[in-house]
Amino acid sequence: MTMKKNIFTIFIALGLAISAVSANEPETAAEYYNSAMADYKAEKYVPALKALNKAIEISPKNDLYIFTRGVLRYDAFKDYPGAISDLKEVVQLNPDYPSVYAELAYVSVFNRDITEAKEYLTLAEVQNSSDLKIFLTRALICIINQNYSGAVLIYDKAIEIYPENSDLYLRRGYAKSYMRKYRDAIKDYDRAIELNPQNYSAYEKRAEVHNTMLRTGKARKDWLKSDELRFNRNK
Repeated sequence: MTMKKNIFTIFIALGLAISAVSANEPETAAEYYNSAMADYKAEKYVPALKALNKAIEISPKNDLYIFTRGVLRYDAFKDYPGAISDLKEVVQLNPDYPSVYAELAYVSVFNRDITEAKEYLTLAEVQNSSDLKIFLTRALICIINQNYSGAVLIYDKAIEIYPENSDLYLRRGYAKSYMRKYRDAIKDYDRAIELNPQNYSAYEKRAEVHNTMLRTGKARKDWLKSDELRFNRNK
């Protein structure tokens, strides 16, 4: 599953809202940061990380730069310990930084530390109970525990708040497929594709369900579409 566009939009909006570059900050740090954001948007992750490292080297106390690098580390490189280290540093610099606890909770699940994830969830709820990552983290914990119906209920609540989020329908469909509710899962994948026609993961997961239901023609068509979208995205 992919959340690249959603993640990028969320944390960039946060950054613009809370941490405009101060007038006395070295201009080159801002330039490195802007270059990193351009590369991140273009999915050029290695140069984005290098530019962020330079920005942080110049302005080592800038919570926006460190937060952004933390998100990049887990989003692009699956470097969960590195991401957690950056996000914890943000907490030290600014305990009220928006979404930092929700991000820590989410990454902690992937770092296989459910206890820590739950601790951060408590802090995240106080900070912003509607944060998308809170719902995603709670649903992931349910799935890890094979509580797929619980995950579906969490995604239901999230969709009420974020009805246009393609990834939420993708994830809910995935949970429903585990419950063998294949027709309902297909409806969610259909909606995910309707909201984001470039969501290749939705085509891939729908293909798997079609294949399980012995709809081999539809499965093959979806797999081909998924491969096409993935190829074009990585060109």
